[in-house]
Amino acid sequence: MINISFSIINPWIITAIAIAAFLALGGIVMFFVIFHVIFYNTMYRNPKKPRSRDCTNKKDPQQMQMFKEGIEWSSQFADKTIPLHIKNDGLNLYGEYIDFGFDKCAVILQGRTESLLYSYYFADVYAKNGYNILAIDVRAHGLSDGKYITAGIKESDDLIAWVKLINKQYGINEFAFHGICLGAATAVYAYEKLKEEGSDLVKKIVTDGLFYSWYELFKQHFKKYKKRPFPMLYMVFFLAFLRSRIRLFSQTPIKSIKKIDIPLLLIYSEEDMFCLKDKSQLLYDACVSKNKQLKFFPIGRHSHVRSSQDKDYDAAIAEFLSREL
Repeated sequence: MINISFSIINPWIITAIAIAAFLALGGIVMFFVIFHVIFYNTMYRNPKKPRSRDCTNKKDPQQMQMFKEGIEWSSQFADKTIPLHIKNDGLNLYGEYIDFGFDKCAVILQGRTESLLYSYYFADVYAKNGYNILAIDVRAHGLSDGKYITAGIKESDDLIAWVKLINKQYGINEFAFHGICLGAATAVYAYEKLKEEGSDLVKKIVTDGLFYSWYELFKQHFKKYKKRPFPMLYMVFFLAFLRSRIRLFSQTPIKSIKKIDIPLLLIYSEEDMFCLKDKSQLLYDACVSKNKQLKFFPIGRHSHVRSSQDKDYDAAIAEFLSREL
């Protein structure tokens, strides 16, 4: 009895237990902190942060050049550019419509973090092929309201509101979507929802870097930094559900693309680290459209394909737009 009692109150054992408990608690706290940091750096915009359309990645010369060229292109048409504002889902959303007098409109949807000024970098080929241009600050980007980025899910509801505005206010009955990464998913989701409403306003879709799912996209980001996605990414997704009520595992482009029955051009780069070739092929195969094309360019980072071969990029889009419906 004396030995047992002594072992229980042995200060070394008590110290070891206390250290183990401290480390365990510290690990839990650190895990909690890390997945919150990931969420707030990828899917959240602080509402107190000043709104801006400036390039968000000024340390990237290629992105800065794309941004600069987009601004230079749009500045040529200041006299034809109409500032727009709508409200959707309780958010003030802002955009610009360049009215060339055509009877068609191309909606350019930028990737995550950038404003509508970035979208203009992709607009020239559409203007040359008879499309007015609508560029928008999607929610939580640019000058528009919004705290949460929802991987294209709620952004697609905003896009539908924009399409209906242009249709009603300017009499446009034919739209093309051009989406980059997040914008590509937004385009696919919006078409699916419009189709369910019985709308046939959207005639063609071009995607650049459409991801298979938000999980697959960010899994590749984790692999780049040699980190395992489980369980951290799962907790990020759970937090996204709690904050914005989106289901990132069940709401995915690979499911929605099965409803795409209009002409679709899927653009990727062979060098894309985040949208892998096998997943891109699965997206193409899942699309039911009889007029679909999968185009891989030899070089270019994710979302930067055009900056590596702009003439070939625009030529592929021009050829796609010229096809009969």
